[in-house]
Amino acid sequence: MTQKIAITNQKGGVGKTTTALCLAAALKIKGKKSLLVDLDSQGNASAAAGLIIENNAKTLKDMLTQQGGLEEYIVRTNFMDIIPSNNSLKDIEPHLHKQRGFNLLKNSLKAGVADYDFVFFDCPPSINVFTKNALVAADAIIIPVDAGFFSLLGLKQLLEEIDRIKKTFNPKLALQGVLACKFDRRTALSEQVFAILKQDFPDKLFNAVIRVNIDLVKAQIAQKNIFEYNSKSKGAEDFLSLAEEIING
Repeated sequence: MTQKIAITNQKGGVGKTTTALCLAAALKIKGKKSLLVDLDSQGNASAAAGLIIENNAKTLKDMLTQQGGLEEYIVRTNFMDIIPSNNSLKDIEPHLHKQRGFNLLKNSLKAGVADYDFVFFDCPPSINVFTKNALVAADAIIIPVDAGFFSLLGLKQLLEEIDRIKKTFNPKLALQGVLACKFDRRTALSEQVFAILKQDFPDKLFNAVIRVNIDLVKAQIAQKNIFEYNSKSKGAEDFLSLAEEIING
């Protein structure tokens, strides 16, 4: 059965897009097929996958507004399939918010995802209408958190929003796990943040930790996932560990 997972944190720069892209790639190596849905108008996941989205190309904006067949919006890559986004996505945000159009993504994915083992939603760094669409459509949530104080502060508001979505739209929505990203165990700050996460999420903190690794940054600049860029890097090793943990439940 297809698992639909929203990767979200309202703070930017914590590793959401890197997690979405590299986890999907790691699962491919493990024999799993993934669809990545880019819900950010900046289109970072699309760009990081090496996609150049022309102005007249079909994107997530068109899928949400036209409600056509899923297949016509999918772009295939070597490691995953992607429904891309670009700056045009923000044009429909006011209308969707006004109309409380929080079920559009869920309805668009009702047919056509059965062939996928996983569908990942790469959410924008805010709790906007697109993040809410992801939470309504998802079965579970992964929250990347970096080794910073403000990343922890955003967790409370996000968890409150998750609770509201569960009560109103999606009672089956569950927290799959909190993922420690950009961590350096040699620093006191990383150790302090990890200790707080372990205390607050004793059963929901992934054992896998995404360590600070320059190759993850270089891979994005090169518009590749970490396995295309350097499959022997620490970043690749960490995401394979995370993929194994998710597969094994």
